[in-house]
Amino acid sequence: MKKKYSKEVEELFSYGETNLTMNWPNYVKELGLTKEHADELIDIIDNSDLSHAISGFTVEDFAPRHAWRALSQLKIKKAVKPLLDALTNKKNEEAFDYQYELPKVLELIGPEVIPELELFLQNEKNEWNFKVIIFKVLIEFAIQKPACRDYAMIMFNDLFIKYHSNRIFISRLLNEIFKINPIEYELIKDIVLKDKYDFSTIDQEKLMQFIKETKLFDQNKNK
Repeated sequence: MKKKYSKEVEELFSYGETNLTMNWPNYVKELGLTKEHADELIDIIDNSDLSHAISGFTVEDFAPRHAWRALSQLKIKKAVKPLLDALTNKKNEEAFDYQYELPKVLELIGPEVIPELELFLQNEKNEWNFKVIIFKVLIEFAIQKPACRDYAMIMFNDLFIKYHSNRIFISRLLNEIFKINPIEYELIKDIVLKDKYDFSTIDQEKLMQFIKETKLFDQNKNK
């Protein structure tokens, strides 16, 4: 039996279907949601199967999707841990749309989420594919704020030390790192030069661009 929520939050259960290609509604303006509704919005996510927030399920099943978007628009920092917990919860293992939208949700909440993201990335219990999703957020902050570039690289370095043998994971991280054009970082040059990545997983266009801009193999020939 579904819990009873406040009038504004209850409207999420009849708000309608949505998908990845649609612009997000302004839930704050349209439904009158405020920070006071944060606990209810988090509760919806905690108590729902996020795998059901896709076409083919009922309109009610889209409520958590509207809830996580609303939390981002309200910039609810205390929602970060529950959102990360939902990512790793077994009941949500097929919540691919949630995995796709979560980086944007965390990005909209703001850079204040970074400490929580760092803890998530450092937790060895979290699967590497989930860490890629969270690493995307650090890269978005680095794109927006150049001061965050070095921080993203510090986290990459930590992950590389722990997971250097998982070349698919390293390639997925590199695909994100390439978005900030990391031509000044020696670690990235060394990884590429010594083939410490999975060639079938790497974004080969971005890889070749990096090699071209750093003149990596030209430098190596001159040594």
